[in-house]
Amino acid sequence: RLLKAAGQAAPTVKPTLEINPSHALVTRLNSESDEDRFADWANLLLEQALLAEGGQLDDPASFVRRLNGLLAMLPG
Repeated sequence: RLLKAAGQAAPTVKPTLEINPSHALVTRLNSESDEDRFADWANLLLEQALLAEGGQLDDPASFVRRLNGLLAMLPG
């Protein structure tokens, strides 16, 4: 904000995704053998992190479709 107030452009910084390797979803991701499901889980975790920090998704409909597909695979 200080740079913006001074009329200077702020440098762009790529966000870093930090994960807890012992979290249940991360351990499930680690044991996933199907590449498509692995990609769905990985994208879902990334999109959830983006939402949690107050960001917006580029394709919310894809997020919902991916989430519903993964939820439908859960036992019960």
